[in-house]
Formats: sequence, structure tokens, C-alpha cells
Amino acid sequence: MRLITIMLAFLLLWATLLPANDDKKTDAAEPLSWDLLKDVKTIEKDLMLVPQFGSDLEALDGTEITLKGYMMPLDQAQTQKNFILSANPVAGCYFCMPGGPETMVEVKAGKAVKFGYNPIKIRGTLELLRDDPMGMFYRLTDARLVE
Repeated sequence: MRLITIMLAFLLLWATLLPANDDKKTDAAEPLSWDLLKDVKTIEKDLMLVPQFGSDLEALDGTEITLKGYMMPLDQAQTQKNFILSANPVAGCYFCMPGGPETMVEVKAGKAVKFGYNPIKIRGTLELLRDDPMGMFYRLTDARLVE
């Protein structure tokens, strides 16, 4: 428990020191702007919020993209094959982050990625999620670290 507390305190420190991701390019080789992922509205259906994606996002569904962001590990391993990529550094706890589901992408990597606090670039196939039980809107599959 102490390790988690120390890790969260360290992440909070980084949140105040690192600049926000302001990439504006949409070329697949360059990081996609996180602003494009904001082109989504939600409607309530069967007591759930269902995303309604804009046409620019719909056009990217199933295509390969690159995103630059911060790793949020889903377990305590040194390397991660399944993790969350966030537009912003974690500021305390991941439940307390600024932004909503459009600021997070689930990543399923073919090769494990080493955890770190610095921003990373990940390339993979974008999936728009319409009925994810965890409330995620986006997933990158067949993802890999871009050096």
C-alpha cells in the first residue's frame, strides 16, 4: 500500500511539471491530436451512456494511428501489455483525473511496454467502442511502442 501511495505522489508531482499534449497533426505516422477524440457526444440508453462519434472519428475507426500520452498501468508489473493511455499525467488517482472518457484509450499491445512516467508514443489500430462495459470509448489493438 505504501508503494502505491508513493507512486501516486510521484505522479502528482509529474502532473504539475509536464506540459499537456498539444500535438495537432492527424498523419498516421505523427501523433493524433487528443482534441480529435473529443468529437463524441453521449446519449443515455438503458441506464448507460452510449457514445455517438463524429464523422471524422468514424472515418478513423479501424485505421492505424499514433497517440502520445501517459501510461496508466492496470497492474503492478514492470511491463504492461494491456494498459490505459491518458492524454494527461495522472494527477493523484486515476478516478480523479481531469477530463472524461475521451481522454483515455485502452491499449492492447503485442509486446509488453515498460512502465514509466514520461510520455510515450503508441501506434495501433483504433477501435471505436460503442458498448464497452467499463465505459471506455477507444481502444488501440495490435499496439506497439514508437521509439
